[in-house]
Amino acid sequence: MNIDTDSLVSFLIAWGIPAFMIVQTYLKMDTDDRNSAKKDFKSPYFIFTIGSLVIGYFFASLGNLLSLTIINLLGISLMIIGGIKITVDRWKRDKMKSILTPVLIAVAIFFLI
Repeated sequence: MNIDTDSLVSFLIAWGIPAFMIVQTYLKMDTDDRNSAKKDFKSPYFIFTIGSLVIGYFFASLGNLLSLTIINLLGISLMIIGGIKITVDRWKRDKMKSILTPVLIAVAIFFLI
């Protein structure tokens, strides 16, 4: 494992600031909003779409940071699964806009590799 200082700083900024903002917002919520947020985050739709994209990107960026290819490939696989699920769900509503999702995910994977 070889950690580059520049990669560490960009990783901490890219994941630290949003995590801080999410925790801060969650702590300001009242009880009903907290329960609603927990319910939304536990739903299978969220887990297989946005959740798998975020977790996949986190693993991929962590794999790049630590120079571990297996973690990077795991993250990219999760991103592909989330992208396919989002594309299928969007295809039912709007066929032209559903093409944009795999393109954007492919660009993100290109920059991760």
